Amino acid sequence: MRIERSRELFERAQRSLAGGVGAQVRSLALPHPVYFDRGEGSKLYDVDGNEYVDYLLAYGPLILGHCPPPVVEAVSEQLARGTAFGAPHETIVALAEKLVEIVPCYEMVRFNNSGSEAVQAVQRLARAFTGKSKIIKFEGHYHGWYDNIYVSHLPEALSMIGLPHAPWAVLGSPGQPESVLQDIVVLPWNDLEVVERTLKARAHEIAAIITEPIMSNCGVIPPNEGYLEGLRRLTAEHEVLLIFDEVITGLRVGLHSAQGHFGVTPDLSIIGKALGAGYPIISWGGRREIMALIAERQVVHAGTFNANPLCATAALATLTELARDDGAVYDRMTTLATRLKDGIAERAESHEIPVRLQGIGPFFGLSFRDPEVPITNFREALEEYPGRYPRFRLALLERGVHIFPSEKGLWYLSTAHTEQDIARTLDSVDGALAALEGG
Repeated sequence: MRIERSRELFERAQRSLAGGVGAQVRSLALPHPVYFDRGEGSKLYDVDGNEYVDYLLAYGPLILGHCPPPVVEAVSEQLARGTAFGAPHETIVALAEKLVEIVPCYEMVRFNNSGSEAVQAVQRLARAFTGKSKIIKFEGHYHGWYDNIYVSHLPEALSMIGLPHAPWAVLGSPGQPESVLQDIVVLPWNDLEVVERTLKARAHEIAAIITEPIMSNCGVIPPNEGYLEGLRRLTAEHEVLLIFDEVITGLRVGLHSAQGHFGVTPDLSIIGKALGAGYPIISWGGRREIMALIAERQVVHAGTFNANPLCATAALATLTELARDDGAVYDRMTTLATRLKDGIAERAESHEIPVRLQGIGPFFGLSFRDPEVPITNFREALEEYPGRYPRFRLALLERGVHIFPSEKGLWYLSTAHTEQDIARTLDSVDGALAALEGG
């Protein structure tokens, strides 16, 4: 595989584009970022003409694959009518109605263009509704890159974050003011005892708990049995709001998202990257009495491009496809994901390379760890990074398979993936594992 044109573009880009990429994680790819020209279905094509089966899917949004015809057709028609009005339009009404029908916690919704923005909105709303200022978040969970929530996401070492039941909040980047730590309480995930103890002592100052219902930004770590139910019970008892950040899991693990999968309904939720099938739109919402503060203009929510007709059209077309036949596409995606996971596990075992695969529905995480040792929280995930993943990822790239560039190791399936893609991928995995074995 030759990627000379990508290398040339990367060298050129670094002279005018900071880091040569548009977001930090894209710079982690070895030997350098690959520059792409087009996508179609389950495939990506780079500027050197190489074809890849794509399991990154733009970090999750492309649940229908690249350039899905129903979305392309709907958006093309909307382009001729207008891309932004700065005013309401009929499509956004239909989209809101569809989301209220599908998402368990939604009684009313609003829209933003990114998950980071939506997290700011639900935090503000939770504080306004409860009259309290502090937010509980969990170690390793990612809720956007804004100063007031980019805390204790991926510290570089366990020594930075204190004891398991008395963690320290750690700023995520130079440039963040220490003052943001005053309103964040950081706890370990999957531990109801520490949550209960914290709420008993501090519920009078805590507005909300925000959590990924499936920990998706540090591998794919499911909640322990009864954990989400426990959070729901404890927050209700202590008059604290429960927020599910389903930017990744929303419409990804199933039509009714993770909250539907687990049968736990939060007070507020954010849904998610998959909503726009590649167009920048995020929904958030929840109980009517909470959202009334937005409806009555008591809490400010603004944004020039919020709910613009182009992205709303893409989202409505996406939801229509996902909801067809009561979400039948999810069964097919999950079947393919299971076949892929099982095939990777079999090939890893044959090469005597430990690989841990865990996930729910059509997405999963891959890490080079003992599959018999459970990983239930950030600290366990951080304990060992053997360095095999970057070499494995490069070996797959050379064999025509495109996956996550960092050791988060997320794999996403789309409705466009086929049995042939899975077979081709497993052949590539076999070759990549053999290359690791030899190196």
